[in-house]
Amino acid sequence: MADFNINQFLNNAMRQQQIRNSVINQRQAGAQPAPSGSSAASAPKPPIPQPQITQQAQNLQMNTLKSLDRAIYAKDLMGVPKNLNEFIYMMQRGLNTGQFNAMFSAQLAAQRNSISQLQAQILAQLQGLDFSNMSELVNKQMATQLQASLKNLDILSNGMINLSQIAQMIQTNGKDALTKIIMTMTEASKMGIQDLSQLKEMAKLINASIAIAAENEPTKTMKLLLMLYLPWLPLKEGVDFDLEVTQKEKSSESESILTVTITTINYGTVVATLYLETSNSVQVAIQCSEEFPREELDLRLDKDKKHYSVDTLTSYEVKKDFKPNSDKAKASVNMSQTTEINPYLLLTAHSIIKHVIDIDNNASIGIKSHID
Repeated sequence: MADFNINQFLNNAMRQQQIRNSVINQRQAGAQPAPSGSSAASAPKPPIPQPQITQQAQNLQMNTLKSLDRAIYAKDLMGVPKNLNEFIYMMQRGLNTGQFNAMFSAQLAAQRNSISQLQAQILAQLQGLDFSNMSELVNKQMATQLQASLKNLDILSNGMINLSQIAQMIQTNGKDALTKIIMTMTEASKMGIQDLSQLKEMAKLINASIAIAAENEPTKTMKLLLMLYLPWLPLKEGVDFDLEVTQKEKSSESESILTVTITTINYGTVVATLYLETSNSVQVAIQCSEEFPREELDLRLDKDKKHYSVDTLTSYEVKKDFKPNSDKAKASVNMSQTTEINPYLLLTAHSIIKHVIDIDNNASIGIKSHID
């Protein structure tokens, strides 16, 4: 996980401000009357036809990019890894963020040291590269290997995730995050950045999260955790996506079942019932409309389960009455009345919500599958 970098954030803000200023200047220049001596030859040329992209698609693409940027920034502020499986690994082993980062930094350093300068020079000569290019190639390869190892972390199947501990972590890390935001706003003001609205919004959201975590209610903590690791609106809802987490009625098997209900814009309702058969074996029964791209979801879930080393079996039941009935995506998770959750139930529920909403968003801009 990358450490929080104030300078990088401020540089991005400066670039955004420069772009806005450039657009304003261009508009002002375009609004100026033409010189009286100008000839007909200098008259404005007709605009060149551009590919037709709907305003809805443009807005969705821009909002997705902005939300991904906010998601990375939010997790950096909160001092948590960028992926949910990394977070679970860290929590199961009682590591803090610094210890987690140090562990993989040491691994990367050890890999670099395993190739001596002489070996790198020989490899460079064999591949027709100079030493600097070879060093860069080696570093990129090792970084790729590190990312692969992060995706394939050893999740403990019997290491239940304690939601009370997560609530405490959100409170502690949230207070540190607010301090970082204040520092960033101070630095931004010194650099002449006037628009601090995004920082103020992030501070407001984190402050609200601290207050919710202080209640130490499992459903609310579960919701905060899922929102933090869903890439569109970290720690926020009500704009393009709603998430709700509720509790099941008491039953003998409730702790091994999660029900995820997702209302999509293009495919109607998708209901996934997750059954925990063994500690790392999850059966997923999905009810959906005929139009929902089941093969696409299967491809995505199969890729995830290879990284998580979870054994999942997915079955589908087509429901003719599951028609589009909403102009905004929604999801709800129905969980047991418990302060702990199995890591594989959590990972599978997160994957289903993430991929179904992503498939739905893609359909809104004309992409039917990830290979289009």
